[in-house]
Amino acid sequence: MKTLSLFRRTIGALALSVVASCPAWAADGFPSGPVRILVGFPAGGTIDVVAREVAEQMREQLGVPVNVENLTGAGGQLAARALKRAAPDGRTLMIAPDHTAVILPLTLASPGFDVNADFAPIGLVADYAGALAVSQASGIQDMAGLLAAAKADAQKGVIGVSAAGSKPQFQVDAMNRQLGVPLSTVPFRGSVPMVQDLAGGHLTAGITALGDFLEFHRAGRLKIVAMVGQRRSALLPDIPTTTELGYPMRIDFWVGMFAPAGTPAATVGRLNEALGKALGTAKVQRRMGELVFEPRPSTPQQLRERIAEETKRWGPIVANAGWVKQ
Repeated sequence: MKTLSLFRRTIGALALSVVASCPAWAADGFPSGPVRILVGFPAGGTIDVVAREVAEQMREQLGVPVNVENLTGAGGQLAARALKRAAPDGRTLMIAPDHTAVILPLTLASPGFDVNADFAPIGLVADYAGALAVSQASGIQDMAGLLAAAKADAQKGVIGVSAAGSKPQFQVDAMNRQLGVPLSTVPFRGSVPMVQDLAGGHLTAGITALGDFLEFHRAGRLKIVAMVGQRRSALLPDIPTTTELGYPMRIDFWVGMFAPAGTPAATVGRLNEALGKALGTAKVQRRMGELVFEPRPSTPQQLRERIAEETKRWGPIVANAGWVKQ
């Protein structure tokens, strides 16, 4: 009897241990424990700031702590790999830009993750505009002037980009081949040093997010000559797009939210709802506006379709550039 009693107590203790190790679940099917949002870029950067604003509002929607964790490095690879390894219980998410979801798989032989197989899309977070700017020291006033300067001196056709193997690098290469103008790129470790070199007159031109240029443009330290997306910016309505000007350059930037593959559909739906409501709050919209981001709520399927469309578009562009996967 004593042996049987001891056995029962042992089984009971093990059962309690298993229950304690599992996440608690709220009445609506969402885990009641804390949620972490992985960000593959440094604290204080624009994507990190957006993630923290979204996390704060999602905390209100979900009724659980939502914290941002920065796993910086390799263009977002570290965060993406961590998301792949995470349990599919809704408690680990990732906010990542198009570079991580679309470009890394096209440029790396082994990025360490497969967007379609390893991630469950939650929804789009935001679109953000890109721009092409020139230094004030260059004396260039517009896109036509930049191309003319490049034809006269190939050094004037060197355009700064925030990273090697990035959308701007591939689009400059495409323009070079299509227009027969000696354009080339020099990659930097992020937008900040590139913009600083451009504002300091050490670089003729550069392409990055509009928000990274805006302060320097307003201060007269550089000049934005074209938007590289599909539409003009409400902040600079007089600046035309490259498409309007007739140049073959279009770069769309965006940020999305992901969960690990296998996350239950009900949990994905609850997260999508919370994300949409967070993006609709006045605080998030105001802060994103300051960063020159535009909230862009969507369904999980719309994010999946955006990734597929972009991969289809950028695959040939990368291949035509002669890029060799690292």
